[in-house]
Amino acid sequence: MSLPTVAIVGRPNVGKSTLFNRIIGRHTALVDKTAGVTRDRHYGVAEWLGCSFHLIDTGGIMPTEASRLLEAVHDQTLQAIGEADVVLFVLDSREEITAADQDIALQLHKAGKTVLLVGNKAERATADAELTALHRLGFGAPHWISAEHGQGVGDLLDAILTVLPAVSDPEAESTGVSVAIVGRPNVGKSSLVNCILREDRLLVDDAPGTTRDAIHTQVRANSQFYNLVDTAGMRKPRRIGAVLEKATVAVTLNRIQRSQVAVLMLDATTEVGEQDVRIASYIERQGKACVIVINKWDAIDKTSQTYDASVRAIREAVPFMSHAPVVTISALNGMRVVKLFPLIDTVVEASKRRIPTAALNECIKAITRQHPPAAYRGKFVKFSFAVQTAIQPPTFLCFVNYPQGIKGNYQRYLENQLRQRFTFAGTPIRLHLRHK
Repeated sequence: MSLPTVAIVGRPNVGKSTLFNRIIGRHTALVDKTAGVTRDRHYGVAEWLGCSFHLIDTGGIMPTEASRLLEAVHDQTLQAIGEADVVLFVLDSREEITAADQDIALQLHKAGKTVLLVGNKAERATADAELTALHRLGFGAPHWISAEHGQGVGDLLDAILTVLPAVSDPEAESTGVSVAIVGRPNVGKSSLVNCILREDRLLVDDAPGTTRDAIHTQVRANSQFYNLVDTAGMRKPRRIGAVLEKATVAVTLNRIQRSQVAVLMLDATTEVGEQDVRIASYIERQGKACVIVINKWDAIDKTSQTYDASVRAIREAVPFMSHAPVVTISALNGMRVVKLFPLIDTVVEASKRRIPTAALNECIKAITRQHPPAAYRGKFVKFSFAVQTAIQPPTFLCFVNYPQGIKGNYQRYLENQLRQRFTFAGTPIRLHLRHK
């Protein structure tokens, strides 16, 4: 049996994401004073007194606003309500009940869900504040809390457990392979996740920056679980002016650090740009396995040489990512998206590969015999022993009589030979030299 689900809803800026972070126990959702920071459904797994449940943070419902993006935010929230077994309806206890609060209450009554009323920001609120107005909403007495300081959250969690359906063993939920989907704004990251899930799980809009947070989604393909993280598009530093935008980029970088593999999305309709190179460089520095996806392949005119020319342009722009496999897709119509997961499996497997010490030393001996390093101050440079010291990325330590005599081009030669002989496709490798 899967875990039950609790959704947090309310109008903008009442503290939904702060409550989400408090219950999850870590800073996962972005929090900012700006109303409307959360736009997608944001998932996490919470645990309280040995019981686990899915928790969904939603964008603020804004019934009186009108725009395509705000309508999509509203739809995302309604989908979260539809998924939920229990809904936490969050209000700001320092403010009077608004028309927006009443509209949300009406929608919740229509949905027929179990609803717990939550009065947030109640650090100084009295137990009977606005009690009559709150009772008129039809959900009983509110649970007074301060999500920011933790006051009353334990009692709220106790109340949640009393109305949740049976909870299964949390270990039954597979953690899966963590995949960070990264790229410039508007290359189609959210569209790719929606295509994989075959539902509008994430917001998609023509305006760059629609995704602000890093949104987690679990999917199963070929008997394997994958935790997909749709990250916010990373803009050029000079364009990152606001505090919220900087926090968004920080979250994206953090998700790359915590992932096992990065899917770097490029736009087939534009050339590889400075920001693409910057993101690729960060992936490589973090030692992450990588698959390069060229999206919007259906939107360009093609010949038999188009693919080779595109791959060649990528290799020239980011030569340090020449190990990464390249796949062309259309997230809009699903073209070749099915090829993505086998490539992810391949690069993750390569990043975890361990080479037996005997085989490694035999390989190093053959490589250096075929093409010896240049002499150092008139003396021969000899490799005496090598050992693999780590995985993700595969890391090797070589003992050399004159490590200072190994130039950068020869070290790259060694890395390329190791990659070819042991099939380290899609993963960086690290080679360290030490005096024997």
